[in-house]
Amino acid sequence: MKKALAILMIFALVASVAVAEVSIGAWGRGIFLPVSNGPDDTLTDTAPSWGGWPGDEARIGFTLAGNSDNVGFQIDGNVDGGAFSVGDQQKIWVKPMDMVTLQLGRIYDDTLRGNAAFGSFNWYRGLGYGDGEDVTFSRIGIEGSREAFEVAITPMDPLYVALYFYDLDKDHTSDMFAKMQAALGYSIDGVGQFKAQILTSEATSDAEGKVDDMQTAVEVAFNYTGMENLFVELGFAMNTNADVDPEETKKIALYGNYAVDAAKIHLMAVYKLMESDNRMHVGAGLDYDVGDGVGVSADVHYMDDVWTGSGDSAITFFAGVTKGFSNGVVGAGVQVRSEGDTYIGIPVRMEYWF
Repeated sequence: MKKALAILMIFALVASVAVAEVSIGAWGRGIFLPVSNGPDDTLTDTAPSWGGWPGDEARIGFTLAGNSDNVGFQIDGNVDGGAFSVGDQQKIWVKPMDMVTLQLGRIYDDTLRGNAAFGSFNWYRGLGYGDGEDVTFSRIGIEGSREAFEVAITPMDPLYVALYFYDLDKDHTSDMFAKMQAALGYSIDGVGQFKAQILTSEATSDAEGKVDDMQTAVEVAFNYTGMENLFVELGFAMNTNADVDPEETKKIALYGNYAVDAAKIHLMAVYKLMESDNRMHVGAGLDYDVGDGVGVSADVHYMDDVWTGSGDSAITFFAGVTKGFSNGVVGAGVQVRSEGDTYIGIPVRMEYWF
């Protein structure tokens, strides 16, 4: 009997190791600007793509994750500039059944997210464009709260439904619905996917100086995937409470890419309708796979003077070359931004993933 129990315990241990694992992954990116000149000075800097000027240090990130069939966790951390900080996600997840996933902590759910990230967005955005993420449809968890809960349900393969609550430190349970996202996506085989969501948030102030109001935003999008090598997504978003947002902001966004042989063409357009002045951003880019891990890319963007907020419209240009490896990439390029004055940068990009 004792031998039988010992054998059963060994089988149980082996089975648990087979279906559960703790792993370490990593992602990081840094931009070195040996030369970046403006109207007055020539400067150097290191930064991530999203750094300001002068920028932050390069992003040195890692992920510790535990996964099994039904339970897991994820901890993202950064050591930029030698200082530890928490990264994008720190969460526990549980799958009580195949079609239901529960998550608790700081959560980003990109299942339905609509991005337009290409060209200079992956280099130094200060000389390019910064609005390449959440362009046509916002990610679930866009507020970045560290006190969040999500339930995601896939009752059938084409349908995805998620309910997300954040900043869960309220005095009353009813306040949960003042900060939430409710989203769904429905895929049609051979056609594309329809997406819709509402996002609620507490307003810190409104046109009358009140602080107890709530803003509700509505987003809808559709992406078309019915043609081989073609992806197109059109999105619309609007705020519904004019007391909180006197501009009554509405956004129409379009992104598409088309792959032909070794090339991929990108197009994007974003138009914001506002009570005061409408604003616009359009861009186009090209990626080309030379072979043997070598790629070249280029893009050009135009943002009107209302979009930039500086009183001057902006035109940006980027061209670069990269060499890819199994776990990373290195590259160099040139970026030009004309916005009243002309700014030129020579970025060197280094990136890793494991």
